[in-house]
Amino acid sequence: MRIGFIGTGAMAQAIARGAVASGVDPATLVFSNRTPDKACDLADELGAVAASSNVSLARQVDVVVLAVKPKDQRTVIKEIAHTVVGRPDVCVASLAAGRTLDQITQDFGAGIPLVRVMPNVAATVRQSMTALTSCRTTDEQVNAVRDLMNSVGRTILIDEDYFPVFQALASCSPAWYFQIIDSFARAGLKYGLSKDSAVEIAAQAMAGSAALLLAERETGTIPAQLIDRVTSPGGTTIAGLLAAEEGGLSSALVGAVDASIHADSHLG
Repeated sequence: MRIGFIGTGAMAQAIARGAVASGVDPATLVFSNRTPDKACDLADELGAVAASSNVSLARQVDVVVLAVKPKDQRTVIKEIAHTVVGRPDVCVASLAAGRTLDQITQDFGAGIPLVRVMPNVAATVRQSMTALTSCRTTDEQVNAVRDLMNSVGRTILIDEDYFPVFQALASCSPAWYFQIIDSFARAGLKYGLSKDSAVEIAAQAMAGSAALLLAERETGTIPAQLIDRVTSPGGTTIAGLLAAEEGGLSSALVGAVDASIHADSHLG
């Protein structure tokens, strides 16, 4: 199955590099960009193909990945709509945050196979959490897009109604995790560690904790069980946990999700 990327920005580059690193034949990847040299450079780097135009790309691939900014997507769709609608076996995958399946369908002017994709910034290190939702697609098409996104992390299929909460939990939350790590690092600095060392310690501790939870989740382990595992009676961990709760940690994090979803509804 041939996959084409319209747009070669940071996310498209991350996904394409991840796909090749995971074993995808680079000759099956096609790139186009409004600045042709950028498509050529990425194609040359990976051993892939650069299309002469967006329309040319849409004529030769099985999945068209719209990797342009949301504000530019309608212009690109207008350019390729006739070609895509004329090829009913072609699937379109949209990476544009905030653009719904209905909006994209209306832009094409016809009911095409469509997958909405929401990755996060960690795709650049192949650790994205990505959501997919689709309409009018075959299992093969959805699996092709899912395999592509699995090359840069994990994916989950959810109803589009849950995209706002997914965005808060996966796309917005990295900023909050960075804030948490920076707060821990400042605490380390307070007690004499260098900021650089404290950041490394806190970041690795968070990464390791997440990896442990994901590994044990396969056997049904939940976060509360892991909390109990590292908390001893009268120990330092429970003292810290109680202080965090007294300071409102849980309510602050739930509030952050609430605020993100509320802001998204206003933007929509």
